[in-house]
Amino acid sequence: MYYELRSYDIVPDKIDQYLEWANQKAVPLLTGTFGFKVIGFWHAVQKTGEELPATNVHWMIAWESEQEMNERWAAARASAEWQTIFKEVTDPTTGERIYHKVIRSTLLKPIAASPLQ
Repeated sequence: MYYELRSYDIVPDKIDQYLEWANQKAVPLLTGTFGFKVIGFWHAVQKTGEELPATNVHWMIAWESEQEMNERWAAARASAEWQTIFKEVTDPTTGERIYHKVIRSTLLKPIAASPLQ
């Protein structure tokens, strides 16, 4: 089993809108239609006396292999459904994402002692 950790820097004043989009549209589409095995989806909260971290959204998806990850993401991104909802987070004039500043995807493989294998 592999785990993809996706970490985003969301524009702070847009995070509520982004989370609503993720909760209502993106995650249901990816898990329902495309069978993504989402392990969890989190957003950072501000600790007392500290600033909110720039990387403020994280989510993790379980995959059988890197090939499965690549194939499912390709199918999702090519679908009319994804393209329709993705327009909601994309500036129509520039093509840039409205909420995202930085996106990182890391593929992780658990060590032998890890509870998630």
